Amino acid sequence: MGELDTARQAAAVPPAAAGAATETVWAAVDRQQAYDEGADGPAPPEPPRCRRCGRLCDRRPTYYGAHVLLEPDTRRAAHLVPAGHRWYVDRDGRAWNGGAAEPAPGAHCLVPHRVECPALVLVENAPTTAHG
Repeated sequence: MGELDTARQAAAVPPAAAGAATETVWAAVDRQQAYDEGADGPAPPEPPRCRRCGRLCDRRPTYYGAHVLLEPDTRRAAHLVPAGHRWYVDRDGRAWNGGAAEPAPGAHCLVPHRVECPALVLVENAPTTAHG
């Protein structure tokens, strides 16, 4: 297929259909990011309560339309919180996850409830032994 054929195919897709397809893709990306980061808190008007343990939390909207439950009044030195669990809140109240980025010296972050939820149990793999 040449460049001209590709251009014709692209021109044949109505702009409205292309926009809807793009929105669908981004919605899937946003859902996956929310899942990966644990931003699975209930949206208003539901109370900001953990669905697992029932504890009230601090709920913050994210930049991708989900809500994260944060431990109330819990700020920690960011270097003591595992990567991927460091949350920050901007002036407009929206939360964002610092990901794997190294925190700035002296930075503090908020802790997601899922890290401290008493209803969640850490499952570790049993050590394996080599049989010889």
